[in-house]
Amino acid sequence: MKSSGFTLIELLVTIAVMSIIATIAVPGFQGMMASNRLASDYNEILSGLNLARSEAIKRRQDVSFEVITSSPWEYRVYVTDDGSGNAIRVRQANRGAVSVSDGNVVEFNRLGRIVESSDCDGGCTLTVGSKSIQISSFGRIGRGGS
Repeated sequence: MKSSGFTLIELLVTIAVMSIIATIAVPGFQGMMASNRLASDYNEILSGLNLARSEAIKRRQDVSFEVITSSPWEYRVYVTDDGSGNAIRVRQANRGAVSVSDGNVVEFNRLGRIVESSDCDGGCTLTVGSKSIQISSFGRIGRGGS
């Protein structure tokens, strides 16, 4: 009479192969997750800068982008001369894994250019983790080197 099923040796070999594959895959997966977190935070900061510039052009008013805290990062987009203190957008990181260079206030005028009296007069670089965002004196926002 033939019985069906797995032998103990077959089960042990299968478990050993699965543990070896898991040992190899976990560090690669963790690296991929860290890379995705950085890309997500970078894109969020980039979209905030683009929003500030487009709102300045749309409203025909000076609009500022300010990094409030660096780690975990938090930024605020607001109308500069409004006086109400109402923000157009406030965003913050869900986790403190990525830091942003703080202290920069990027102010766009009604033409989408950098205001001469702002911290970013003549252009500046905003660092997000290991990546950077270049802002020209004309207000153009671009990806910097990695």
